[in-house]
Amino acid sequence: MAKSGAVNVRKVAREVLLQDHQGQHAAALQRADALAVDHPTSALAHRLAGVLHLAAAIRARRDAAASTEQNMAGAHLNSARSGLSAAKRLVPHCVDIATALGDALAESSPHREAEVEYGRALAISAPLDPAKHNAAYGLYGPEPTSMDQRLMWARAKAQRALDLLRIAAEVDHVLYIFRRDGAHAARPHAKRVAERFPGSARAQLLEAYMDLQFFRGLDAASDKRACLRRPLASVDRAAQSFPNSATIAAFRAKLLFLLGEYDAAERECSRALDLKIPHDPDEDCIPPGSISGADPSARLVSLSRLFHELVTKILGLAEDYWNNSMTAQRRSDFMSVRLETLQEEYNKVVPSSPPTFTISAALSFLKEHKSRRFWVCPLCDDSMKHTDTASLLDHLCSKHKKEVFPRLKSILDPKDVLEGDGSFGGVTYGRDSDQHDIMRFKPRNDIFKWMFCGPNRRIVAPKPFAEMREEKCKTGIKFLGIIKKKLTTLPTDTSSTKSAMIIFEIQEEWLTFVQRSVLDYRQVILTLARSLLWGELTKCMAQDPKVSAQKISAADIDAIFGNATEDHVTTAIEEEQTKEKDHKSADELKAELHQV
Repeated sequence: MAKSGAVNVRKVAREVLLQDHQGQHAAALQRADALAVDHPTSALAHRLAGVLHLAAAIRARRDAAASTEQNMAGAHLNSARSGLSAAKRLVPHCVDIATALGDALAESSPHREAEVEYGRALAISAPLDPAKHNAAYGLYGPEPTSMDQRLMWARAKAQRALDLLRIAAEVDHVLYIFRRDGAHAARPHAKRVAERFPGSARAQLLEAYMDLQFFRGLDAASDKRACLRRPLASVDRAAQSFPNSATIAAFRAKLLFLLGEYDAAERECSRALDLKIPHDPDEDCIPPGSISGADPSARLVSLSRLFHELVTKILGLAEDYWNNSMTAQRRSDFMSVRLETLQEEYNKVVPSSPPTFTISAALSFLKEHKSRRFWVCPLCDDSMKHTDTASLLDHLCSKHKKEVFPRLKSILDPKDVLEGDGSFGGVTYGRDSDQHDIMRFKPRNDIFKWMFCGPNRRIVAPKPFAEMREEKCKTGIKFLGIIKKKLTTLPTDTSSTKSAMIIFEIQEEWLTFVQRSVLDYRQVILTLARSLLWGELTKCMAQDPKVSAQKISAADIDAIFGNATEDHVTTAIEEEQTKEKDHKSADELKAELHQV
């Protein structure tokens, strides 16, 4: 590659970053190394090579246990330190470069060296614009527009890295005491770490983790059930303080499962799977580095699998209990539910007076319109319920001519007009012996799965009806916008091949619109019933003497949490000698890397 100006270096560096982002790690790393060699005075090029080597080291360390891969990790770490140190020498007053070097040192040397570098980053008195030597700025999305904002973000990143490093060091020290002297010796240290770092999810989880290890280590055959209430209380507090920590949610869900509180365990799994902005598990997990994945997304996928597996176990236990432990009469009791009880269940979800949704209104709608489903106009506050899409289309084309061109009616095929469904499929309505209105499930071979197993084998939690309506309206507006855009490209002459293709696409979008925006009373009522009956079923399981009397042994804990002694994740303290060796053999490791 011929040498060129800084602008060209940035352009090539951004191409390399995009290549790496697309998963072409080896090719991107090769280009980054070449760029740094060809531009020895470019801090941007050296930074690029350094951070890509650091990412490669983390991937090698996390995804392979073979000794050759560990050697590759060491070689990449040495190259990362070398590249970022070169960038630092060229530009000593850049917070961003200093923080990146601190990251490399945190992975490849004792914590004290990384701590010094993070501290230096925060102490720089006249820092340069972080974007000047970092080609990633603005590459993947909106970034701060002013230098002051970029500096504020860069300093915040350095401070967060320093805080996480110090907490990880404290956690490593407690785990080192645990492995050397046992959980009894480590518990007081874990408690002090939790007290010192109340704003750290990892520090709070450490206390619960160490309590669990202490009780696990008691007489192997003794019942741990009563003792496990203590770590559960700790992790309950942690979950309240850090609701976006999927790692804490995983620990809590597993502990609830172990205690036989299956409904609460399933709800915690579902809550965690629905988190909008979850923490990076690498920042919270105990031991540090114990959740696999090369980046936050991959680590969250690892936890997602854990939650799904746990829900599958819960459903499996419940199905076994349903088929083998419940009498036919008891199962029959689950086949019907009082409507007033369902209404009470909904009122718990949406406490309001008067209720925003009533079962009686839904059944009246069914009786009057012979339909369980309807559409509302997503473009206005009109409360009218359209029981067929022909009525909805007439309304849209007459009342909202700017958003929905009247021309739409002329190109929709009559078969694209869907009618309401007059059945409540799978259920009937009547009265019980006490003359209470009830809903009854029709018998079927797969009744357990039909009643309790929702999409992706999850129990679907009830939602406020107003929230469901709002979601449907947002979806409707989205597809109407797509339809309008396609209508603007439709030629006046609709006989051409191009017009036929556009018309076909509009018809498909209209079908998607009516399918995705429909509101279904059956869905609301069934979700309420299933949620209520699931809670009753898991309560039956928990109160069954045969279930509640079962002892929880050390082996039971290991089956859910793993054996902390055998499933050993090396702490930073235990890695120091290895890391010192990495420092001394840098030239050998680099040579090995370039031979591959």
